[in-house]
Amino acid sequence: MNWVSAQEKNEIIGTTQLNEYDYYASVATLEKVKEKDAGVLRKLATGYDKTGDYAKAEACYASISKRTDRIPNDHLEYARILMKNQKYAEAEAQLKIYSGLNPKDSEMDRFNLLNESLEKFSTQGVAIKVQNSPINTEQEDFGPAIHNGKLYFTSSRKKNEAVNRTWLGNRLSFLDLYRADINPSDNNITNLQPIKNKKVNNRYHEGPVAFSPDGKQAFITRNNYAEKAIDGTRHFSLFVSNLEGETWSEPTPIIFNSNDYSVGHGTFSPDGKTLFFASDMPGGKGGVDIYRSRWQDGNWSVPENMASINTSGDEMFPFFHESGIFFFSSDGYAGYGGLDVFVGQYKDDEVKQTRNVGAPFNSSGDDFSVWMNKDAVTGMFSSNRAGGKGNDDLYTFSMDKPFTFARAIKITAKDEKGNKLAGVQIILKDHLGKELATLSTNENAEAVYETSETGSFNLDGSKKDYFESKAQVKITDESPELLAADLVLEKDPGFMLLVKVSDKKSNALLDSVKVILVNNMTGKEEVFYTDKDGMIKRPIYDKKLNDRVSYNIRMEKTGYLPRGTTYNKELTAPGVYDISKDLSLAIEKMEVGTDLAKAIDLKPIYFDLAKYDIRPDAAVELDKIVAIMNEFPTMVVELGSHTDCRGTAGKNLELSQKRADASANYIKARIKDPYRIAGKGYGETKILNGCTCEGPKKQPKYTESQHSVNRRTEFLVVKI
Repeated sequence: MNWVSAQEKNEIIGTTQLNEYDYYASVATLEKVKEKDAGVLRKLATGYDKTGDYAKAEACYASISKRTDRIPNDHLEYARILMKNQKYAEAEAQLKIYSGLNPKDSEMDRFNLLNESLEKFSTQGVAIKVQNSPINTEQEDFGPAIHNGKLYFTSSRKKNEAVNRTWLGNRLSFLDLYRADINPSDNNITNLQPIKNKKVNNRYHEGPVAFSPDGKQAFITRNNYAEKAIDGTRHFSLFVSNLEGETWSEPTPIIFNSNDYSVGHGTFSPDGKTLFFASDMPGGKGGVDIYRSRWQDGNWSVPENMASINTSGDEMFPFFHESGIFFFSSDGYAGYGGLDVFVGQYKDDEVKQTRNVGAPFNSSGDDFSVWMNKDAVTGMFSSNRAGGKGNDDLYTFSMDKPFTFARAIKITAKDEKGNKLAGVQIILKDHLGKELATLSTNENAEAVYETSETGSFNLDGSKKDYFESKAQVKITDESPELLAADLVLEKDPGFMLLVKVSDKKSNALLDSVKVILVNNMTGKEEVFYTDKDGMIKRPIYDKKLNDRVSYNIRMEKTGYLPRGTTYNKELTAPGVYDISKDLSLAIEKMEVGTDLAKAIDLKPIYFDLAKYDIRPDAAVELDKIVAIMNEFPTMVVELGSHTDCRGTAGKNLELSQKRADASANYIKARIKDPYRIAGKGYGETKILNGCTCEGPKKQPKYTESQHSVNRRTEFLVVKI
């Protein structure tokens, strides 16, 4: 009976010490009765957590997790301690156990895939460098704020006083506000000393401090000196001191302070009309929450809970940067352990797109109390991470660029008639072709992708029985938060036209060729460009089996001679109709030695018998040469006219020269710089197929088709 009484006595004493913040004494007492039940182990774990002995706190929760008298919340607290010890896989396992035991906790989705989240936090595109400040001590140093070229912070460092009073919670001196001169270019700190004003630094804790945007007031977090709570606790409250140069007035309490809960960690909106702070006042979401109050009618309004960012954990140390960036610290989200720094964008009266800042800003320790310079890339924060001077330290940080916040690309998939399409798979890539995400449109035919990056994003959409579709979205720093993109997928009708354009000399397929397709039956003209494989796939609509199609096809590409052809085909079976199997779709690079007539499939230039007047049908063909020479203004061409062997050689030479001159003059009158073309008659001097008429008296009898091969007009490129 006496043994039981001793156990109960030690538990009562240890619990009292814990409630009075005497954590070191509490753990020493509770260790004596830790085998009693889960309740004692739970209190002991809290004590070890508060004294920074996370290994022993983890051991306590490991024991609790195996007991039958454990409660669901033990697994949640166990996970938080595991995160502080950087055991993230084990922490994720405990979070899953907690979710299974407490499925009604709707906030647990924020801890999903903890390890994966941490990897994402660390690769968010902002490179951050952190450095321990040289002014740190082995005591507590935290809560930086820079005002009028001076650094203000909170510290428990020992002061040169006859009596150095300490706080039971950590056996360190009570916190005071300190001030030092700081050089913004190199963060060099000089003339460091406590604020020598007994109205500001008094018996208990003071700090941190926030300054109003107009610089006329300092809002100090400090112990409530006036009264204690019913349980004897002296809570923190916000006090305001009016500033006149270096003189601080007697701090006075804010209207919504209370003896029964804490209020502190103030920060302001850039216009100074809204005060943000942390409090554990009743009615919050749990633990410490962030609130705001507005300046109205000469006083601060009733505090409003910032529900969109608060959790059942602790949210504290808010900081509002003039650019609209909003920082706070929390242990209620997935993180590295302890308090992590989170950042969001304050817009439309709320904090949006909240995210973990990532490593190395955050660590497995407590990371908190951010202050950022006007440049939005440098500043200071506080942390008790391993490797510091001891306890809480001040750290400087610098980033390669300011924080940017995600913009949402809302993609809507439709068919060619405007009907929405669900189940469209979308592959999203960056401008280099790197795959970023695979999405699928929902029942509303929509898919959303969020990114904080700028640049071009390519969308590839696909769906069974539809042709693939592509779209591009470009995001700049000026883009709105929501960008809309449409993917239009055409229904596969069963017939497909395939256009493959190649280089005439190398036979290599060519990309980015402009293809103008004219439907000869409807007159409809469409323009396409060959893809990276040198192809265009075009569905053939409104056709049934055994129908005929007819298209005029013109192909154009920079540096190549344009070319046109006509395609006629009967659709004898469903499938792909490859035009290149029936027609050559090769285009010729424009270079010296090219015969334009052959390159563009020019029809023969006909003249009446023994004449050299330009006939209407010849003019049509010569106009094609005119168009090319105007398209290539540095091209120089020799127009060569050739005859067959019939008639005397002299007469043929004379006639061919006249025809060459007539054709060249026609072109000269229609191009810039007419010197670029000259006519030359060759007569029968360049017979192609051996059909000569001079020589022995008995010449073979040649057919008209054989003679026609030699009657030709050539347009040779001689200079570019």
